[in-house]
Amino acid sequence: MTTGLARASVRARPGAFTGVFSVFVLSATVVTASVAMLRTASHIPRGEMRETVSTMGAGFTVVTVYLSIFVIAQVMALTVAARARENAVLRAVGALPWQIRRTVAIEALWVALPALPVGYGLGRVLAYGWRNGMAAHGLLPHGVPLTVGWPPALAAAGVLVVTSQLGGLLAAHRAARARPMDALGDSAGAGRGITVTGVVRGVGAVLALCGGAALTAITAAGPREEVGEHLPLVLLAHLVGVGFAGPAIGRTAARLLAVPVRLVTAPRALGGGAAAELAFAQARAESRRLSSAVTPVALVVAFTLVKLAALASVAEPSWVDLFATVLYAAFAAFAAANTMVLLSAERRREVALLRAVGAGTGQVVRMLVVEAATVTCAGFGCGAAVALAVTLPLGDAAGAPLSSLPPTTWLGTAAGVLALALAATLAPLPGHLRRASGPPAASVARDREMTAS
Repeated sequence: MTTGLARASVRARPGAFTGVFSVFVLSATVVTASVAMLRTASHIPRGEMRETVSTMGAGFTVVTVYLSIFVIAQVMALTVAARARENAVLRAVGALPWQIRRTVAIEALWVALPALPVGYGLGRVLAYGWRNGMAAHGLLPHGVPLTVGWPPALAAAGVLVVTSQLGGLLAAHRAARARPMDALGDSAGAGRGITVTGVVRGVGAVLALCGGAALTAITAAGPREEVGEHLPLVLLAHLVGVGFAGPAIGRTAARLLAVPVRLVTAPRALGGGAAAELAFAQARAESRRLSSAVTPVALVVAFTLVKLAALASVAEPSWVDLFATVLYAAFAAFAAANTMVLLSAERRREVALLRAVGAGTGQVVRMLVVEAATVTCAGFGCGAAVALAVTLPLGDAAGAPLSSLPPTTWLGTAAGVLALALAATLAPLPGHLRRASGPPAASVARDREMTAS
């Protein structure tokens, strides 16, 4: 039963699982290249250069695994939440919690396994470019052979299997534990107030933030020369707390932005009528789902600000520093864009309903722009707060004080995040509008048929 459900779910939602597949490919690519550089270091004569390359490869591998668990759990949670109604029906007709968990685990595994050869191939290409770039900048002896082989493939396979299963189990936890009637109520939009999941999230946020503070104190008390190496892990510890607190952050951001949102989505600005009010209500009601995009945006901002501060504090950044900045920023930006595309791709029915009650294209676009601006403000604020919380006690020792960043860097980072959020949020809109074209009732009915299939 669970295998058949997993196969049907993957086939019914190719768009959602394409996003999961792309994250798996990115993870396998970076792990393959990092392990390949670790193996290549064994051909370097013993000395400072060999130790530098080995430490770099190990550091990239650890951070990539950490990011993979973090991002894959987030993306899988979105994919599972997108079919809350289907899981509710399964629970109502007698599906047991372990069957829901096993279905999600099989789905994750089926998506992860095809990603392995693709990621391994791209990882070999990345490793060659990495090796050649380091040799060109004098960080590797010329003529050192790049060693790839099977160990990077095995390492990537292990990372994909572990992260896919862990992310799948975390994503399926709420759907599997819910009682059938509660699940049906949640899928229909019921179930307000404080829930067990909300309490767990609150406790998790407090514990994660306390753990991040403790890790910051331990790192500050350790050797000064090791602070820079531990800084990415300290950042991620704080970002886990942001992830747990995502729904609360989303709701808070929606309330704080209520006045400017009303100015943008006021009936007069949108053309008047019930459609404008519905668009505004929809933007407010989606604060919890939008919170899923806050964490990856905060990840982008925190890593970008800290790495740019590290680069700005030295006269001539090394090739390794530049590569690390680009890689971490690209990983985080890809995760954020992927999350927001998945969120927007699940808006078919809402767009069809808005069009059915008379909302124009401009009204729908404004609604999505408001959502993207909300995510940008919340994510940038959280990311900047995490960066400050980490760099104030550790920035000087790590060579990454945020005071070294000019105002233009802060403004440029905010503008980049906003552009990323707008592009990712609006990308699926043309397809939604095409499906919503024609008679309103037919558009809604067609969307229901697509969802049911």
